[in-house]
Amino acid sequence: MPEELFSVTDVQDLIEATDKKDTPSPAEPVRLPKEPEFLALKSIFTPSRGDMGGGYCVIFEGKTGRTVFQIFWLAKPYSSGQVPPEVTKDWRTFVKRLPSLGPLDKDWSERLQIELKEILTIEEKKKLYENYTKAKVRQIESMYRRSFEAAAQCVFTASTEAEPISRSELERAKVIKPLPPSPEQLAKMKKEQEEREKAIQADKEREEAKKESNFEGTVIMCTPQVDPVRGKASSDITPGDVIGVKIEGEGTSALVSKYLEENEIEPLFPVYEIRDTQGKKFIYVKISDEIRGCVTITKDIKIRVKDQPQSEQKQKAASIAGDLFFFGLLGVALIVLLFVIRYFFL
Repeated sequence: MPEELFSVTDVQDLIEATDKKDTPSPAEPVRLPKEPEFLALKSIFTPSRGDMGGGYCVIFEGKTGRTVFQIFWLAKPYSSGQVPPEVTKDWRTFVKRLPSLGPLDKDWSERLQIELKEILTIEEKKKLYENYTKAKVRQIESMYRRSFEAAAQCVFTASTEAEPISRSELERAKVIKPLPPSPEQLAKMKKEQEEREKAIQADKEREEAKKESNFEGTVIMCTPQVDPVRGKASSDITPGDVIGVKIEGEGTSALVSKYLEENEIEPLFPVYEIRDTQGKKFIYVKISDEIRGCVTITKDIKIRVKDQPQSEQKQKAASIAGDLFFFGLLGVALIVLLFVIRYFFL
């Protein structure tokens, strides 16, 4: 923001843009906090005789000495009964009170503001920011006062204070524009956005899963454990298969995952229902009587399937052999029965 004279409207808009903040009183010496990057010089001056008086507030950046805000208010005639603003108040309160001195005398204000711009150099502002003291502020006050007295041909008494201000405070007051985000901040913002989108997508899938399933208990979202070598194609998965899943998320999902981890239980659960809807396959696994897991499949992949124990395989083979023997005997008995019927009745 260039160094220029601010109007009453500018002052009102500035004050309404942000909340009041207490001003720390400078000690001797003063070390600036890490956050404040700017320094405000506030001053109120009154004539020893006559009817003219005013005040100013200059805010500059400490590292560069660049002025970002400046207001000079001088009223003539100056009401002697008017209470001037207190320089110990924070810069917004001080600026808001300046118009109470009386109607702005634009000609004298512009004339003295030229002096205001030329008193401190960039280097002097930077040094003042690095380590200001009451003595240094009084020295600056004396320089301003003498310059004004020479221009106005009048003797003034003045009171000046310095106030450190943070960048965020000036940004909220719309005095300066926010800095563009750093590469680290951009990366963080991108990651947070991706996490939000992922959470939204997970919620949508969870709602879809609930709509597709008639189960009235809790349904948590899972992802399949992919096994490209020994896995079974998702298109070939049938109810009864025991598949590996990964449980992710918060709430119930986190509790189930923690329970499995603490008890060293592999997340292998039996498939009890499969549904195909709108190009997606929903595979529901039974985690417990009250909890079901839903695995959403959008393309054919190989999923880890629990190998059946050798004893189970033998039992299954023996059962198949027994069934074949039973059906074989049944076939022979039917054939014999047909011959007997044909011999005696035909």
